[in-house]
Amino acid sequence: MHLLKERAEKGQIHLTKSSIRSIKGIMNARYAPNQRINLHTINEMARLMANMVTQMSHQKEFKSKVNGEE
Repeated sequence: MHLLKERAEKGQIHLTKSSIRSIKGIMNARYAPNQRINLHTINEMARLMANMVTQMSHQKEFKSKVNGEE
């Protein structure tokens, strides 16, 4: 979820109107007393989006290592 937040703040993620359920899921997320995100407050669509963003960033890192870029 933190990667999703970071990418959104940097403008690296563009959301469409059709992803309204994901946006609502992110907006409903609440923090626990220890300042971590309470995963019980996040819906499935927001979790899927966070997983997708994480997977895409790992693929990008892997491609750059394979191509010799660092």
